[in-house]
Amino acid sequence: MDRIESLRRAVAASPADPALRLMLAEELTGAGRRAEALAEYERLLTDDALPPDTLVTVGELAAAEQALPLLRACLERAREAGVVEGIGRLQALADDLVRIRVAADGAAPAAAAVPVAPETLTFADVGGMTEVKKVIHRMIILPLSRPELYARYGRRTGGGVLLYGPPGCGKTLLARGTAGECGLPFVNVRIEDVVDPYLGMSEQNLHTAFETARAQAPCVLFLDELDGLAFARHKHRGSDARRLVDVLLQELDAIGSDNDGVLVLAATNAPWDVDEAMLRPGRFDRVLFVPPPDEPARAEILRVLLREVPTEGVDPAALAARTALFSGADLRSVTEQALDAVIEQALATGTEPPLRMAELAAAAGAVRPSTLDWLTRARAYVDFANQAERYADVAAHLATREVRRRLRTGA
Repeated sequence: MDRIESLRRAVAASPADPALRLMLAEELTGAGRRAEALAEYERLLTDDALPPDTLVTVGELAAAEQALPLLRACLERAREAGVVEGIGRLQALADDLVRIRVAADGAAPAAAAVPVAPETLTFADVGGMTEVKKVIHRMIILPLSRPELYARYGRRTGGGVLLYGPPGCGKTLLARGTAGECGLPFVNVRIEDVVDPYLGMSEQNLHTAFETARAQAPCVLFLDELDGLAFARHKHRGSDARRLVDVLLQELDAIGSDNDGVLVLAATNAPWDVDEAMLRPGRFDRVLFVPPPDEPARAEILRVLLREVPTEGVDPAALAARTALFSGADLRSVTEQALDAVIEQALATGTEPPLRMAELAAAAGAVRPSTLDWLTRARAYVDFANQAERYADVAAHLATREVRRRLRTGA
């Protein structure tokens, strides 16, 4: 409350400073005083309102670009809170800002996006995970390849798919494989591509990522580490993360956002930290658990890792059988440690011995599956925060004999 009153006094002293008024609007929104926040947003935007038919200057375009995500966030919160007064005027302003941006793009078009080649990796290159592939095929690939079938039955298409599970278990690979199965370009948006320390830049970077994907449509847009981009707002006290979540929500389904032909996939290691609003229908309404690779997948991963290595008597299937719960990253660590032992032998003897099962078995015994920490944390959520059975797939995985044994022994 003291901060809000201090900001009110600062705004009264410097009414022409948009940054101060913006901070006040955000603080009011964070405090749940949405009607007051709407008034500040409206004042902020109407003070800089642009005549609809005038030439758009660079400065005016910058103002529109900054105002639009904020206005989208304000409208979203107002609708959630049931605030009606002022929404019509703000909606009209939003439409004007979208039109201004489009007009400016027509007057001074940005450099054309560099075309992205269709993804060549397919599900055939992704070992195991048969059930997850089936679900993705039914949810994403089939509606794209058989639109007339879905139209015949009035089945709605669209919405995003969120992949979650332990790190290093192939979520990004599955997303790439999805693009390859559809024959579409794969646009990968990493958290380091978006998050920026300067005020407003993260939101702008996120908008630019969506614009890039729209320019490449049809394509697959992949948002990696979604929990970093859409961290649950009720867990975050600052306004910066809230603004980024608001912008992402609006880019997915609101004002001025045309995602026709953009298939949105995302991945996270911490689904419990993703804002609940992301999981509403039309956004990420399909949530899929990607477990640690099963035994056939581990064998295939090992074959790929050892493809260029001179070996003798190596049995990937036998090694896969003794590396339960190992992620792809864990298996890479096993092969690298085994190769280190072989290189030491080569240096000591002056020969070039092949890699054998003995070195791989010793390395596998020295590596602790990294998925155990994630599964331990997930078990707490399944036990105490799974009333809606959102993590039913995780619960089933945790109930398997091998997982119970590994979690009990911790090794």
